[in-house]
Amino acid sequence: MERIILFVDHYQRKNNNQILFDKKVKTSMKCRNPWETLTVNQYGESYICLSPAWLPKSIGSLLDHSDIYTLLNSHEALSIRTEILNNRYSYCNSNICGTFFNRLNKTEFDSMPGTMDFNLLDSTNFVEDAKVTRIPKNIIFDFDYTCNFVCPSCRSDLINNNKGPMSGTNNLIVEKIKKLIIDNIKFPTEIRWAGGEPFISKAYIDLWEYIVQSDNKFIKNVIQTNGSYLKKKEDLLLQFLPYVTELRISFDAGTARTYEKNRVNGNWQTLLENSQWVSDLIKKNNFKTRITADFVTQLNNYMEIPEYVNITKKIGFNIIRIGKMWNWDTWSHEEFQERNVSDKSHPLFKSFLDVLRRPDILKDNTIVKNYWINELNDKT
Repeated sequence: MERIILFVDHYQRKNNNQILFDKKVKTSMKCRNPWETLTVNQYGESYICLSPAWLPKSIGSLLDHSDIYTLLNSHEALSIRTEILNNRYSYCNSNICGTFFNRLNKTEFDSMPGTMDFNLLDSTNFVEDAKVTRIPKNIIFDFDYTCNFVCPSCRSDLINNNKGPMSGTNNLIVEKIKKLIIDNIKFPTEIRWAGGEPFISKAYIDLWEYIVQSDNKFIKNVIQTNGSYLKKKEDLLLQFLPYVTELRISFDAGTARTYEKNRVNGNWQTLLENSQWVSDLIKKNNFKTRITADFVTQLNNYMEIPEYVNITKKIGFNIIRIGKMWNWDTWSHEEFQERNVSDKSHPLFKSFLDVLRRPDILKDNTIVKNYWINELNDKT
């Protein structure tokens, strides 16, 4: 039995077909994400994985703690880590988890879901190795969903948390982050900024300015952006880019027509101009920031992957990503399955792989396509 289960975690499990069970993973290589990762979502709800969908079990809210280590070593956090130390991975969703797709993809399970007598480990099983004693090296701030886009794969309404009730909650989260996290970073730490459009988030910009003022050389930042405000935020970029290791810009298309369907309120020409502008700005100022292009694969865009690759290579992107869809409940299960062409069960999955197998894509080391690496390497 679980001590606490949030409604959002329950829904993540239901939405992504997760069943809790002792997976009895046959490997000596244990996932380190729950020791090295902290994700802060809306209302300060915190997770110790790169994605709450991969490990949908909150360890508590940042707003309820005055010491970061009481959060990082909460009952829920120790329970998650203890499961992994025992090679059970019970809370992890192996159906979609990136770690299982990458490092643990070839492991086998001794048990199958549906075991009637399955029980999660409890505090009597906790050990010292389940605790952490330093700030995780991977931090993801995903608590502000403010965005000028209404992308169908992400949301159904325009969200502006710069005002209204959520602005007050965000302000509380910002102050907690400053005191409990940023002020305590003493080792190399990467912070990823996501959730909406960071360049129009008052909460995120407040924290960026705090990081610049603190001049903490241990902090490196990764920003996920739709690219629409880059030129408009030149002063901010010049100030913050020295602290940014990676700027990730979402494309999700290779043509204007598809882009404006997948990135509603976005303009294709603005995206291309801003991407080229920021690439030139980085080179001109000798910033070490690398720029990455993001592409969420779906039914209406997978045939445009070659165009997307050619365009982003010409602009000068250092990394070109081709990624999977996740179900954020903006579509029914049936519609999501129809659109999710990169899933192995989709009738057009082979057609999608054929696109990735094009020589100019398959052999290009700047293109990240790790979710399907086993299928692409399969010669049969």
